[in-house]
Amino acid sequence: MAPAGLRTPAFAAACLAAILLAACGGGRPNAIGPSGGATGPAAGGIVRQYDLTAMAITVELEPGLKVQAWTYNGVTPGPELRGVVGDLLHVRLHNHLPTGTTIHWHGLDLPNGQDGVAGITQDAVAPGTSAVYSIRLTQAGTYWYHSHQDSAAQLDRGLYGALVVLPRGAPAPGVDRTLVYDEWPLGLELTRTPASTDAAMRSYVTTTVNGRTAGAVAPIAVAPGDPVRLRLINAGYFTHYVELPLAVTIAALDGHELNGGPPTGDAIPLGPGERVDLTFTAPARAFRVRLVDSYPPDRGAAVLVNPIATTGPEIAEPATHRLLDLLAYPASAADDRWLDGTAPSKTFQLTLSEISGMGPMPGMPAVDGVRYLIDGQAFPGTPTLHVALGDRVEIVFANQGTMEHTMHLHGHFFRVLERDGASPTGRIVKDTVRVPPGHSVTIGFLADNPGWWMIHCHQLLHAAGGMMALLAYDGAPRLANLGGTYFNNPD
Repeated sequence: MAPAGLRTPAFAAACLAAILLAACGGGRPNAIGPSGGATGPAAGGIVRQYDLTAMAITVELEPGLKVQAWTYNGVTPGPELRGVVGDLLHVRLHNHLPTGTTIHWHGLDLPNGQDGVAGITQDAVAPGTSAVYSIRLTQAGTYWYHSHQDSAAQLDRGLYGALVVLPRGAPAPGVDRTLVYDEWPLGLELTRTPASTDAAMRSYVTTTVNGRTAGAVAPIAVAPGDPVRLRLINAGYFTHYVELPLAVTIAALDGHELNGGPPTGDAIPLGPGERVDLTFTAPARAFRVRLVDSYPPDRGAAVLVNPIATTGPEIAEPATHRLLDLLAYPASAADDRWLDGTAPSKTFQLTLSEISGMGPMPGMPAVDGVRYLIDGQAFPGTPTLHVALGDRVEIVFANQGTMEHTMHLHGHFFRVLERDGASPTGRIVKDTVRVPPGHSVTIGFLADNPGWWMIHCHQLLHAAGGMMALLAYDGAPRLANLGGTYFNNPD
């Protein structure tokens, strides 16, 4: 998002023009809402109906530590939504915030009009109004939902939640838990929240798991021998490394099940927007799921896994921490659509970089004096990638900057084809991928979902500084535009 007070002159002019036009026309034009939703479940499915109210509330992260949060239904993360493949997810969003908002369904396969991106697929839902999303669930996996209007600011305030889609059939036995990680800025701990431009709003001082930190983190109860599945979601800004003091299997990445992966004791990377599912057998002794080799406040985001009638002391944290190279994990995604030897029909290279933002440049404003660019431009001046239905599309993300960028593609999932020109060990399918500085990552996907879709860095302050682009299908209408009466701004 462009923080308050930093919107570009063009953006401000567009907003003013839209307001004046509405006034001359006798009132505010009707908002463009979510469109193209499903009308019913698949055979054997049911309707899962939820109401989510976006609201401001004080949240206690641990006793004595309160933040001025934005939440769904008064909690952050918002309510965990669960459904089964074939079900209809029917969600009514009620906006009780002082500004517009939306819901984006991160990683879900859905029609373009349900993607929830302000200025691209719909208008922001104005304060005091509601909108309805209606999505047929087609693929099992771990996903999440969050605002995609001014999302850098709104997610930092806590506006997100988990979405779990289960396969049809008998539920898997054992323990199935979701862990959502996030960092909280100092500004939200103050009695009076400062403006978005204040440095305190980007000074992350507390890390939480499921909205709690330190002694307030809820333990996970298991029985020795239980099969356990942990669904890890990174809703924050930093990459975290999740470590368990026992061997685990990586069962899924970004909602895509893996086959053949061996157990590992290495700390597993979890980039912004990414999801990793881990499976293991519960031991007889307690242990903690920790974050390692990252931000110092991460020590508060440890989760106790506590077997019933546990015996002996906790399993100790490893003396040394080995960090897993995820693209070297030798497993194959069950739903890979990019078969070996597939030739792309469209190839694009997107060069990622950062520059000082002090000079004039079209597009989104700088964040803390830095502009985040694609092919030397800031959104909306970045290139639009034009494709046709049925294209096999290859994108090379070449990071020529000094920071890691975690790139997310809406509306599609992709196979990671290469890193620095070499093929990964496994056949990895994802919707979000980390691109370290000085490296390149090549992805491939089938263009099978018409519309206008975002491509952006999920370190959302980078998106707010301009690192966003569009993927557009030939002949597909763009459903909404930036600015306007509803101040549409996707990040």
